[in-house]
Amino acid sequence: MTERMRTVITTDGEVDDMNSFIRALYYSNDMDICGIVLTASMYHYAGNIEKGIAPYRWTGTEWMYTFLNDYEKIQDNLKSHDPRYPSAEKLRKLVHIGNRSACGEMEEETDGSLFLTDLFLQKHDQLLLIQTWGGTNTTARALKTIEERYRNTGQWQQVYQNVCDHIILYIILDQDITYTSYIARKWPDIRIIQDTSNFWHFAYAWKRNHPAITTTLQSQWCQEYMMHKGPLMDHYALMGDGRMIEGELYEEQRGTDDYLKAHPEYQRYDFISEGDTPSFLYLIDRGLRSTEHPSYGGWGSRFTEDEHGIYRNTALDYNPYTEQYEAQYSLSRWFTDIQNDFAARIEWGLTDYDTTVSHYPLFSMGQPLNQTVFPGQEIVLQCRTSDHVSWFHYFECDVRKNRTPLQHKKIMAGDLQLDEIAEGIKDDIPLYEADAHEISILIPEDLQVGDTIHIITEITSDDPIPLKRYARTILTVTTIKEDHA
Repeated sequence: MTERMRTVITTDGEVDDMNSFIRALYYSNDMDICGIVLTASMYHYAGNIEKGIAPYRWTGTEWMYTFLNDYEKIQDNLKSHDPRYPSAEKLRKLVHIGNRSACGEMEEETDGSLFLTDLFLQKHDQLLLIQTWGGTNTTARALKTIEERYRNTGQWQQVYQNVCDHIILYIILDQDITYTSYIARKWPDIRIIQDTSNFWHFAYAWKRNHPAITTTLQSQWCQEYMMHKGPLMDHYALMGDGRMIEGELYEEQRGTDDYLKAHPEYQRYDFISEGDTPSFLYLIDRGLRSTEHPSYGGWGSRFTEDEHGIYRNTALDYNPYTEQYEAQYSLSRWFTDIQNDFAARIEWGLTDYDTTVSHYPLFSMGQPLNQTVFPGQEIVLQCRTSDHVSWFHYFECDVRKNRTPLQHKKIMAGDLQLDEIAEGIKDDIPLYEADAHEISILIPEDLQVGDTIHIITEITSDDPIPLKRYARTILTVTTIKEDHA
């Protein structure tokens, strides 16, 4: 099994955070959860009576313990499918209360910030990804504590470098000012993956996608695969389900009939939102190798590095349904696979392994996943499995020195920042046997040394809920054709 990445979940407790947390529990076998921290954001904070700060849309902390209690009721079933599932007892011990009194509050040291401080100071040979579902304020407070302890000592440079070397912040939106006002200025070498727009398309703006992409987010699918599926899923919120979230504003209560009347684009029991889920889908290894480099793309979206060394969701994939290049399609292209995968895990929570629920297909590739090629070469790729195999060229990920970059500019559509494409790139490697266990590929003659080609193999199980695994083969040009004459 692939080594799991260490990660911390920080959350402000919005309804879509709650849904994301439920899904995260079903995927807790595929990531090494080191901490769970309740924090604040511009949208949700607990207030501080002594300082005259009233709470704003604060949903409390008890919901998390309630969810963990009901996770405990299904953990034995989940463990029968994968023994790596952690116990509810272990997860409870990882819950800490961070800086939650106000938006951007980072002056107070809290249980959550001190927990992160200790975690950040550990010397570890594995990376630690901080999922930021709310504001960055508790993370910023932890970093500030480290700075205050060590800035004026001879250990500072070593401590600073150790923290920067092993921490990645995956930020869903900038939900307070502490990243720009503190982290970016004082800790500029910490790696950042920043999703400022793609997440919306798995969040409250999912209806803006082409309907063919969102079948598994619509009411009929949600009723069949998500409702009445055990004690943990009984907490999963859907549109118009009658659920009221304590502390939330009435106009934000998506479980009410009034909300459905005010938003007729939704059907009862439609998907609401899991805008924070991409931050841990990025960690889920299904063979797409997304954690090797943010530009590779996978279930957590695809990213490009800007001039400041920050990876942002400006990478563009060609959407065949709209016939446009779109940043959000690097996430939405996987929706059906993501949802089917979740549906299967929900069934795992209801049954032990000795049942006919869906499981991942078994396969092996007939060649290494990294290969060297030369222009004009014809190569053969094989996949050995009894399940269905298909292939596609993920051409948007290719590195090509002679390719004109995508020309695009930012435009605003309501509250979303979108890309308008002036010129696209083309797929120049047709896969004529795309539904076979073996394909041949002709490497284009005009490739240069260092160019890469990304070929994705999809293996789909023959199960009631079809599950997919992938293999990404990266072909790298290391010499020109004349060298092989």
